[in-house]
Amino acid sequence: MNISRLICCLVIAILLSVGTGHADEKSKFSVGLTYVGGASVYSNVKNVSAVMPSISYDSGNISVSYQEGLVYKFFNWDKVTMSVSVAPRNRPYNSSRSAALTGMTRQLYYDGALSASYEISRGLNAQFKFATEVTNKFNGNLSDISISQFIPLLGQPVILQAGAKWYDSNRANYLYGVNASEATAQRAQYAPGNVTLPYVSVSTFYALTEKASLFANVNSSFLPGNAVDSPIVDKTNYLYTVVGLNYNF
Repeated sequence: MNISRLICCLVIAILLSVGTGHADEKSKFSVGLTYVGGASVYSNVKNVSAVMPSISYDSGNISVSYQEGLVYKFFNWDKVTMSVSVAPRNRPYNSSRSAALTGMTRQLYYDGALSASYEISRGLNAQFKFATEVTNKFNGNLSDISISQFIPLLGQPVILQAGAKWYDSNRANYLYGVNASEATAQRAQYAPGNVTLPYVSVSTFYALTEKASLFANVNSSFLPGNAVDSPIVDKTNYLYTVVGLNYNF
């Protein structure tokens, strides 16, 4: 059984469990608006931003949202939690935004992932994720290892996170490479190989009312030399901000 079929079976099993199960008292449904903005690392692409509606559902073991996709927490014991998910991933760039990207077609794709979290001490957690692309766009994998610390700062909850993402050569090529069919006189063929991106992020949230809240996240990723050397990349740092408003029912 290939990974795509395995993920499909998993999704069906989760959906059946949702349909036949009973919602517990912790179940919640929320709607809101999310702003996403950042500086692109691609050549001659200016800052990109978008405001979009957000919808999510969380029943404890099962949650659904655009950002995280369909998530099923199948193990929760003491300090360890584990989950599986299927989530959409936006295309890395739109070729119409820069002459340097003309003819470079990239599309939305889906990742199937296995995630684990371990509580080292109160407020300090280690996370691991392994994901593989399941829509046959490039058949690439990633690993993500990070550590996060919760800090109450002047009564405001703040989460600091640092980690690194590893992309195999297929995924890195989809994001930063130039295929032979995409090479031109001004754009050489390029394959970055495996890529490792260290990153840091800061997150916080603020309760406006019992049901309405604001949240914000700032993330900065640092591209290694073999990604920056690509003819379609001209920056070493990818900084983006997410700000949102949620209302829980």
